[in-house]
Amino acid sequence: IYVGRLTSLKKPGLLLEAFHKALPQLDYSVNLVFIGEGEEKKALAEYISKNKLENRVLLKGHISDYSKLSDYYSKSLFSVSPGYLGLSVTQSFGFGVPMLVSREENHSPEIEAVCENENALFFETDNLESFKNKIIDIYNNKEAWINKRQNVCDSCKEKYSINAMGNTFIKLFHKIR
Repeated sequence: IYVGRLTSLKKPGLLLEAFHKALPQLDYSVNLVFIGEGEEKKALAEYISKNKLENRVLLKGHISDYSKLSDYYSKSLFSVSPGYLGLSVTQSFGFGVPMLVSREENHSPEIEAVCENENALFFETDNLESFKNKIIDIYNNKEAWINKRQNVCDSCKEKYSINAMGNTFIKLFHKIR
């Protein structure tokens, strides 16, 4: 699953190409879901149509309804950030879904939440072959990743929930009083 803006900085087209290249080594039940809007949506739709991927790739548009997002995340093995990583990482981890991340992007501070092999994997930035191979690797090790979901969720709640972040400010407030 990809959740975020469909912009060139986020590189959704790279994800689509890597997924397309990985398809021969993935079970027919594996799909890619894009949730978001942006200027790249038209190019994604054209690529999907041109390559007859309508049964494997879904462009769902913007979804802000928590229950709908929860449903999509609950059915997702991994979420993916093919470009710049932002707040989507804490959303993904909050749902217990590990993430595949581009290694050398100019990521936002949320990158600190990423712990390789615990809640995420990295692929080599802009390297289609590396990206494709990581997608296949995740699928081939899906049981191990599914077994990590509760830990991914619990860790996110412990470190990045509104309560955890609010407690930091409360502690600071008490120190300066």
